[in-house]
Amino acid sequence: MKKLVSLFVAMAFAIGVAGCGNNNEAQIQAATDVVSGYLDAIQNGNLDEAEEYTTDSYIDPLGIDNMDSYMESLLDSLDMGDAFDQEANDFATNAVKAAITSYEINDTKMEEDTISVLVDIDGKDYENIDFTAMESELTTYTQNYANENLNRLMQIYNDQGEDAMMEAMMQDIGGYIFDRMETLFTGAEQKKYQMRFDLVQDENEWKIKAAEISEEAQS
Repeated sequence: MKKLVSLFVAMAFAIGVAGCGNNNEAQIQAATDVVSGYLDAIQNGNLDEAEEYTTDSYIDPLGIDNMDSYMESLLDSLDMGDAFDQEANDFATNAVKAAITSYEINDTKMEEDTISVLVDIDGKDYENIDFTAMESELTTYTQNYANENLNRLMQIYNDQGEDAMMEAMMQDIGGYIFDRMETLFTGAEQKKYQMRFDLVQDENEWKIKAAEISEEAQS
């Protein structure tokens, strides 16, 4: 009888351990899906959607998630009109889309209440873009435009003021400037690196709390 009881206890323990393991696997898969959803949203240029996968305290080490708020603040301060704003937002969206070319989940690990997901990423090296040639080109382009349109611009200035003149200029040349900037960003050198995402439970959902770029992957 004791042997039979011991057998049932052993079976119950084994089932319990297996059940716990399956639960952990499900939690790890759920966290992995969150990371994939976050990276997919960035590849689609949708930072609002990407934000849904992170906690309020999350800070993106790539700086991508700040682009929309920075652009919104900049455009509000410039106040150059709807057409200019649309060109700027299109540029920002396409720059975000190009930031991560591809990614692959490398490893996952669960420790207490945190799940870490390691991801291999192939993306653009925005950090080392050389803006020197582009700055020179755009300066020359802007000067030539101003010289060719001087009379019209001065008329706008005299009739409507400096802000109206600047808005007219930006409406004319904004498209070209943002197209050239987009070419610079999307044509940046490729860079392979790793990112580790740490996820925690936030209102019964896994959310990305922190992330860091692997130093080993950058060398």
